[in-house]
Amino acid sequence: MPYLSLYRKYRPRSFAEIVGQRHVTQTLANAVKADRIAHAYLFCGPRGTGKTSTALVLARALNCEKGPTPEPCGECELCKRIIGGSALDVFEFDAASHRSVEDIGEVLGRVGLAAAEARMKVYIIDEVHMLSGHAFNAFLKTLEEPPSHVVFILATTEPHRVIPTILSRCQRFDFHRVGVRDIEATLQHIAEKESIELDDKAVTILAHAADGSVRDALTLLDQAYAYAEAAITPEVVTEILGGIDFDLLAEFADVFQRREVASALSLIDRVVGEGKDLRQLVNGLVSHYRDLLVLRVDRRARETLSLPEESAKRAAEQAKSLSVAEIVRTLDLLAQTDRELRFTSHPRLLLELCAVRICRSAESAEAPAPTERAAEPEPAARKPEPAAEPKPAARKPKPAAEPEPAARKPKPAAEPEAAARKPKPAAEPEATAEPAGPVELADLKQRWDEVLADLRKARQTSVPAFLREAVPAALEKGVLTLAFNHRFHYDQMAKNEKRCRAAAEAIGRVFGIEVTIKCRMSTEAERPDPSGEPEEDMQQYLSMFPGSELEE
Repeated sequence: MPYLSLYRKYRPRSFAEIVGQRHVTQTLANAVKADRIAHAYLFCGPRGTGKTSTALVLARALNCEKGPTPEPCGECELCKRIIGGSALDVFEFDAASHRSVEDIGEVLGRVGLAAAEARMKVYIIDEVHMLSGHAFNAFLKTLEEPPSHVVFILATTEPHRVIPTILSRCQRFDFHRVGVRDIEATLQHIAEKESIELDDKAVTILAHAADGSVRDALTLLDQAYAYAEAAITPEVVTEILGGIDFDLLAEFADVFQRREVASALSLIDRVVGEGKDLRQLVNGLVSHYRDLLVLRVDRRARETLSLPEESAKRAAEQAKSLSVAEIVRTLDLLAQTDRELRFTSHPRLLLELCAVRICRSAESAEAPAPTERAAEPEPAARKPEPAAEPKPAARKPKPAAEPEPAARKPKPAAEPEAAARKPKPAAEPEATAEPAGPVELADLKQRWDEVLADLRKARQTSVPAFLREAVPAALEKGVLTLAFNHRFHYDQMAKNEKRCRAAAEAIGRVFGIEVTIKCRMSTEAERPDPSGEPEEDMQQYLSMFPGSELEE
């Protein structure tokens, strides 16, 4: 006997054997049992999820000598002929290679003939979306009112390409990607039947690599079995997939967290030396940090990651030691590198630069001390109240509209006189250049969220999005310099005078000072502080994407 691939050998023979599609199989089994079979079905969903197998099971259920029955016997002559593909009344038609009017006309010409040996004639049209427009139109009338002994089953991976007049004549069933747990159970069951020694961790890797397709999983198992000399281990699976195993991804994450640039470059050198694809490494790291993000935001989500127990435990420990902001920043850098890798002729250099940036961003993330120290002198900012210097500034009422925002500011509200006195020296650009300047810059940094909130209240929807990660870097003589982390945000502000003016007005409303906005790109040391609870960090990250247009 010629060798049969595992996915052909273990093709489902009954509704119960179809994996992960109970919403489909239960409905069809009940319809057969109640004799409520429709004249046309549309099976749609990703590859390898059981569309054609379900169609063949339905054909057997309708034509089994013991039926119609939801549990075809598989032993009668008709069941065997349908399984072997030699039944005269079950037609499998490939629309990808027969898509013209003439091809569909040849099929329709036989529809009116009585069944030769079966109870029902079943037409299975695979990749039906490939039919031409004229072929669809020629098919319409027959599909709407076929003879009572005919059932049409249309299968497609792209239902949006099937014309609405066809869709409206069919009962539609959407096949879902099969879950990792279901694929693992299927692989282990078949490995036992085939006497294949299969490691549990290798099963998990195969199930993830299948991407929801049972057929893909069985094909990979077949390939691994042919490659392995004895047991199928994680190393064997990783070797045939050319992928990156979890331990290496976790090692990269540990090195990034420890900010060990030399170790990160050494790991990249090892990956290159092993001949692995660098884009696969980046995709693996993106997937790993996505798992860390899920674990950091919701520690109860550990079971949903479908990782082996040991790997899930290590991922949970890594997530615990990282903030959401750090994970998001790393994901941003990895996603940017993934986009750039498609167009570069130096992928290794690009990945090494990414590793350096990730390590340096982690380094700057652990240096919030200057901001905290700058925030401490806040009481000193209130000390000048008894001093005589601010009073001459009261003789300068020219920015008469300015005290109003100060009056609205309830923060120091213990004494109205202090609230009235405080904005006036702050409104004087010359005073900000004096020793009080650093205090005011620290105050800007500390209360930057108030400026963004004021912009949102003023319906300046895009400006706070561009200023979200901007850092107040300097305040001298009424000129506020903002340092931007991303080139796009910098361009959107620096090249738009209207947005800069709106930001300056918001700062005036919050602090009672007049400033001019100047923009530049930030240095590594000026990255924002990632500290905070996971939920707060996530809300801050999501607030970067307001649901509005960029133009104003």
